[in-house]
This record gives sequence, structure tokens and C-alpha cells, in this order.
Amino acid sequence: MQEQENTQTTAQQVPEELVAAIENNPEEVAVLIERLGLINDLIDVVELGVGAVDDEMVHSLARTGSTLAEVADEAAEPETVAGIKRLLNAVGDAEEADAKPVGAMGLIRATRDPNVKSGLGYLIALAAALGAQADDEK
Repeated sequence: MQEQENTQTTAQQVPEELVAAIENNPEEVAVLIERLGLINDLIDVVELGVGAVDDEMVHSLARTGSTLAEVADEAAEPETVAGIKRLLNAVGDAEEADAKPVGAMGLIRATRDPNVKSGLGYLIALAAALGAQADDEK
């Protein structure tokens, strides 16, 4: 008799629409139950992963993200963008040129070329700025 009461209570608690859906689609319900098992397994794996991540890992990831944001801010500066474009264009032009090995005398002769002089000036300015940055970091 008590078993009959439990069945009635359970049947009353389940919405009629759900009962009808189960009766009309037993195969789909079986597939859903199978998938629920897989979903529960995935949730267990995620919980294990979350438990394995400690506070230091979270702080380290936050610092890395902050550093990347700072680098992105610097890279977005108009002067930086212009300089990078200039360097990339020069690399492309140099790849297209028929570059031949040059010795010490060829290097001295090349300094007569206005483009080489301009490029050397840029490289010297870059070296000076790089040195200043290195000094600031010390």
C-alpha cells in the first residue's frame, strides 16, 4: 500500500507534458539519458581541472595577460606601427634584391649610397633607443 502511495506521489510531481514526451519519444529519451551520463562525466573532469588550478596559477595568468595588454598598447602607438611597417617593407625589398656577399671594402663603398646612409642612420637611432630602454630597465 505504501508503494502505491509513493508511485502516486511521484506521478503527481512529474508534469504531464514530461510524461507525455517520454511516452511519445522513448528512443530520444534513452539517448538523452545516455548523453546526460557523458555530460556528468565531463562536469567531473572540469571540476577536477578547476580543483587543480591554484591561486598562484591564476595570479600568474593574470600577470601574463596584463603584460600582453601592455605590449599590445605599445604596439598600437602610431610611431611603432610606422616603424614596423618601414622595417617590413625594407625586409621585403631586400628579399627581392640580388644581394651579394660584401667585404670590408664593399661596406665602405656602400656608405656612399644615400639610401645606405639613411638606413644606417635609422639603425643607429634604433640602437640608441634600444640602449636607452635597456638602461631604464636596470
